[in-house]
Amino acid sequence: MKAAWTAQAGGTCATLALMSDTPSIRWADEHDLALLVSFRLAMFRDMGWTDEARLGQLAPLYETYVREASERGDFVAWIAESGGRPVGSVAVLWERVPPTVRNLSGRQAYVLALYVVPEARRRGVATVLLDAAVRYAKENGADVVSLHFSPAGKGLYERFGFVPSPEMRLFTDPSSAAWSPSAPAHVPADDVD
Repeated sequence: MKAAWTAQAGGTCATLALMSDTPSIRWADEHDLALLVSFRLAMFRDMGWTDEARLGQLAPLYETYVREASERGDFVAWIAESGGRPVGSVAVLWERVPPTVRNLSGRQAYVLALYVVPEARRRGVATVLLDAAVRYAKENGADVVSLHFSPAGKGLYERFGFVPSPEMRLFTDPSSAAWSPSAPAHVPADDVD
């Protein structure tokens, strides 16, 4: 699996400096799978999800999804570190959608799982992680970069040029509709400088 992770990340494991006090970002690899899952669960908890049974169901499903999507070359992620310790992550998932007038290729990048641990927030970590994801998407031919946001994270995404789109959803499983996106929560906007 290591070759799949490295190849999909452009064959490099570059480290980019975030700030002068040592945080950096690096490509995630197969050894980071448990960390990516734990950060995603923490993100949902911080956004107000309280159904631990549902989160317990999500963990192995997300791990399998990330592993398989990475092996196909459809998923890449970054880990932010400070003092040798992981403090955040973000991922890009490549999607195929029907071509539209705004996306003739039908290829788009979906940014997900942007998370920063509470003690590293408001230090620019989320900004640098999002910048890496957006630059990667653009450099790899994404006609569209999309994401879902919580209300408090909207400002960060707008600073990068993201705009609202006319999307609606119907949740057919009552368990998946139990959470409200307006729940008070941590969101990436809490991480900006």
